[in-house]
Amino acid sequence: MFNLFKKKSQKKSEVLSHADYNQIFDNDTIEGMPISVIDIGILKVPTGKIVVCDPLVTPDMKPLSQEVKTGEYPIKIYEVKTENSGDRYAIAKLEFNQQKAIKWVLAVRNGEDINELTDEGDFFGFPVDAGLGGFFDIQAGVEYLKFQDDFIKSNPNGNIYDDFFAMEFKKSAKDQNDTNDYGNWVNFKLPNSDLNITMFQSGYGDGMYPAFWGIDKNGEITSLVIDFFVVLLPEDD
Repeated sequence: MFNLFKKKSQKKSEVLSHADYNQIFDNDTIEGMPISVIDIGILKVPTGKIVVCDPLVTPDMKPLSQEVKTGEYPIKIYEVKTENSGDRYAIAKLEFNQQKAIKWVLAVRNGEDINELTDEGDFFGFPVDAGLGGFFDIQAGVEYLKFQDDFIKSNPNGNIYDDFFAMEFKKSAKDQNDTNDYGNWVNFKLPNSDLNITMFQSGYGDGMYPAFWGIDKNGEITSLVIDFFVVLLPEDD
């Protein structure tokens, strides 16, 4: 467990996660529960500005202040088979390279001051109210907002999830013939665009969740992860 929070009296330059996510990435089980890895495809990142949010609720959220190199990067979901709650998405990982992270630094947006986080375990994150998290480039977010507006204009009495995305999610169902398997993720190519956005189940559902940059031994960013608080919980939990 990483236990590297700064003292309250010191001005912080970074906030580190309570957890070392390599314990999930490097093993087949965690806390006695099996781990499965789901590859949901690549994310196109034309600007290097990443948005982390619940795409159905806050698609206009500000991007993270730290920028990354432009490119196309794989997204992996680490699903844990819990003892009492079935399969749960524990970690979502946007992978920039194959290097191993030696620390996990809280990802923040412009205007968020980590020195306001006075208690150990405090974090800035993103709110979830539709049971989903997601990664996308800010340029894709602009295109998605246009798509959303067009949908609402064409379907003033409709619901973008029920009337559109439910069918997209169903494509990821493990059993296409199971009417109770609605699917848990989407990698959606935006109409009239080469850009895409992703959406995926958020652990146990609604709440507030943090993202962390994985930093390698050379100080380079290797990944961006969302912690859905399914495993490796803080000790005071």
